[in-house]
Amino acid sequence: MLQYIAVGVATFAVYKAYNIFKCPDELKQLYAAPLLSFIFFTLDMGCYRDKIDRYYQPYLNKHGIIRVLTPVGWCLYVGNARLCKEIASQADIYHRFNLLLIAPVNLRRFLGKSHVGFHNGEEWKKHRKIINPIFNQTWSTKLFGTSIQNLIDELEKMAGKDVKFYHVINSKNPNSKIYNLYDSIFKQLFGQPVYLLFPFMEYVPFFRRTKLSHQLDEYHEFIQEMIALRMDELKKGTLVENRDLVSALVKSNDNSSETKLTMEEIRENLSVFISTGHDTVTNTLTSTLYYLARYPDVQEKLRAQVLSALGDPSPSKVQIPTIEQLKNIPLLDMVIKESMRIMTTVPAIPKKSTIISTLSNGLTIPAKTAVFLHYWVVHHNPNDFPDPYEFKPERFADISNEATKNWQSFGTGPRKCIANTFALMETRVTISMLLQKFEFCISEDNPNYHKLNIASNFLLYPKDLSLEIKIRT
Repeated sequence: MLQYIAVGVATFAVYKAYNIFKCPDELKQLYAAPLLSFIFFTLDMGCYRDKIDRYYQPYLNKHGIIRVLTPVGWCLYVGNARLCKEIASQADIYHRFNLLLIAPVNLRRFLGKSHVGFHNGEEWKKHRKIINPIFNQTWSTKLFGTSIQNLIDELEKMAGKDVKFYHVINSKNPNSKIYNLYDSIFKQLFGQPVYLLFPFMEYVPFFRRTKLSHQLDEYHEFIQEMIALRMDELKKGTLVENRDLVSALVKSNDNSSETKLTMEEIRENLSVFISTGHDTVTNTLTSTLYYLARYPDVQEKLRAQVLSALGDPSPSKVQIPTIEQLKNIPLLDMVIKESMRIMTTVPAIPKKSTIISTLSNGLTIPAKTAVFLHYWVVHHNPNDFPDPYEFKPERFADISNEATKNWQSFGTGPRKCIANTFALMETRVTISMLLQKFEFCISEDNPNYHKLNIASNFLLYPKDLSLEIKIRT
């Protein structure tokens, strides 16, 4: 009996392996990345820029689209700006591919499954309809002003020192319990890539990450308590609308005339906002300050525009800019977009074809094919962005030029980042307030001076970046 079971298991394993390695006939015409490139790329803990240049960037610059063998079979990597837009615009054909289906169990618990990020079809529309009003409204710049002033107070204590900005910006109090909890979870989930390649390890007793599992319980409990508090305020009529994203989400869900989100769906959407939205803004702010420190002439020019728009406030009286004042700082958006281009925080978005389809270049894509839109590659293709690693904000001076058209940091199409205007507003307000108070510097002996060291986990972020801050007088 055991012999037959063994033969059956072996046969099934061979069948699955065959399906993974077999390339669909329609894709055989494409350039194939080196066979083990996906494994080497995933295990490589070095600078993201170096490893993408080593494994994929040159091939994608040349061919625009290539095939790569992954644990889910042959996938398509797209690095052509036009093709990325074309695929992203067809949300009914190319659904969001939920990679968590093959991810370690703790990663699935962290990111959740029932939220606007992973749903497709009618479920996605339900979540989007409830969440849209939150981010489509006009947010007052004062919403961000208080927390930014707290950040300024923290930075003022560190004047004259080299400051690790990622950790300071990420939390007003780097020693707070929730910050340390979140940071520990992230490091365990993405600092051990072997679990990403072999997710079954978490089911093996010796390799179970018990500490991580307990921390996830604590993290979810914290979010649950925040939601419960806002719901209680809503019932009592004491909820302050738009005080924060939790309040806005609870209120919007209550206003929905159709099917409402469950408690679990609210929690998982909020968790996604925290893990992606908060971190992407933090990464963008950190990289923008780096480039302003690296190019002091641009920093000085931007500061002059900020001070002029705000009526030349003194460094001791930092002002929160209004939306109208921000419109009078044209260089600000150019600097932010160029920083986001070079340091593309979300390097790729996974899609999956639902039917057989043909792209405008004639390529036929079989149904159920995973397609990765590689925005990092798009933003560093010298054909679209000459001297791609040079910081040139003037690329975005003309909103109708090719650089502006090919900039896709928030994605494109119906599933473009839902919080893009919110994130840009927070970044604009933060940078304009910080420049009123501080000068940011980086010395030539700083390890990041010549090339920013970019680490990768779920997102990309500047690793071990320290900048010197000086209080303006």
